[in-house]
Amino acid sequence: MAAKATVLSDDHGIATATHVLGAGFNNGGKLVTKWSVEEVTAWLCDLGFTSAATAFRQHGIDGSVLSKLTENLLKEIGMTVIGQRLLLLNEIVKIQAISRTQWRNTVIWTGEQYRPGRCNNLLPYNFPCHCEPCIPRPDIYKLTNSKVNVLTVQKKCETPCTAWCGFNMFSNNIELTSLKKVDGEGKTALVGDPLSFLKLVDNNGATTYLALPVSQVQSTISLINNAKEEALSAQSIQVMDMLR
Repeated sequence: MAAKATVLSDDHGIATATHVLGAGFNNGGKLVTKWSVEEVTAWLCDLGFTSAATAFRQHGIDGSVLSKLTENLLKEIGMTVIGQRLLLLNEIVKIQAISRTQWRNTVIWTGEQYRPGRCNNLLPYNFPCHCEPCIPRPDIYKLTNSKVNVLTVQKKCETPCTAWCGFNMFSNNIELTSLKKVDGEGKTALVGDPLSFLKLVDNNGATTYLALPVSQVQSTISLINNAKEEALSAQSIQVMDMLR
């Protein structure tokens, strides 16, 4: 029976390529683009393309190159038999789809809603209550190569000591390619790190705020803007590939 490739997800939401059958091929959950030449040739042999493995090894095709292979490049490395070339191309297209998913879901940065202390940071935020039923949970932020995710957990009943009523979870995804502007605005504090807000505005004018310490704002803005440029570049390359 031929081996099949699938996409699994780990605890951090990062997709990984795994072979379900055939020698238990999984590379320890390694991203496709991080495969070595030997791992790529092992994948080929596992699929039954042993003859192609030699050419891939000679041309130094590792995971990063595998994710960019086309039919014309397969011809260049000597795959002249049309049937074999098309069958292999079909498998390469599948693994390239997995590679794109892995790239999109790779986590670049994580953060948590900053909640400064009471009275200009003179008192802790949770003063005078310290138990979770009384204190709302902070929002969780996650930046991947494709989006910013804001996870909000709210008590169903907002009065103190009512966590036993349960929680509602809301997940808001902002696609990086739809971001129009990323700004920061802050406040002052008598002591400690002042509160600042990262303002994400999309092309439709919808605004999302991330609460962060002032000390983290500029570095986070740079991360998001860099990720946005990469996402736009990847989108353009994908469109060009579709038009070929």
